[in-house]
Amino acid sequence: MAGSPRADFQEPTARVRLLAGTDRVALCGGLDVIVTHRHASSVVVVGVDRPLRIIAERSHVSRAALIAPGFSHAVEVDGGRIAVFVLPPHALSRAGMASVRDLRRPNDWVELSLALHRGELATFELVDRAIARSCADARPIHDRLRRAIDALHVSLDDNLPIDAIAAQVGLSPSRLMSLAREQMGTSLRSFRRWLRTFSVAREYAAGASLTTAALDAGFSSSAHLSAAAREHFGIRPSQILTPGARASIIAC
Repeated sequence: MAGSPRADFQEPTARVRLLAGTDRVALCGGLDVIVTHRHASSVVVVGVDRPLRIIAERSHVSRAALIAPGFSHAVEVDGGRIAVFVLPPHALSRAGMASVRDLRRPNDWVELSLALHRGELATFELVDRAIARSCADARPIHDRLRRAIDALHVSLDDNLPIDAIAAQVGLSPSRLMSLAREQMGTSLRSFRRWLRTFSVAREYAAGASLTTAALDAGFSSSAHLSAAAREHFGIRPSQILTPGARASIIAC
């Protein structure tokens, strides 16, 4: 890929481009404040214009880093653009994974971020290829946990009890919940809420109001959605889902 982009970008209010899937998203743009949060699946964060600072018990400066699910952190972008690539939940297990890991060939991720910001990505194919190159040694989650996630996704509107999901995959509820904590860093109930945030982005892109999209996705109110977004992403939905931003959202 091409070399590093300019490092003098100074527009923190740049439009945010969003690629929204059913169980993952990717975004790139200017986000001024990303408060402490924890993801429910692995995430790649990229400092598009300059390195960013990942803040937890210790600060970690990186141009492109893989963050483990369930790891509580904030991000300081320092006026540039950030790209966030949420990976599918089955891709990487948290077990044995470092909380933060610098990725090789960070310029590849910067170029991928710039392609996203230009609206040139319509699928996650190139993201998956980049992850396969960067994390060839990573382990996927347990097969029965993956099947449970699939069942959860299919029954997202039905609010299927965790006991019923556990029975479908041949595990006790306690064993299934233990696997989720160990390999995803979160509970399945919290993960269901995580999945519903992606539904909101897709519904909003299709023309629904933020409140309607939140209610249709299973949130009790827009305030409930806002609390979930801050918990999982460290931002408010209104930082991305604004009326003028609909054209910058691609659902895939």
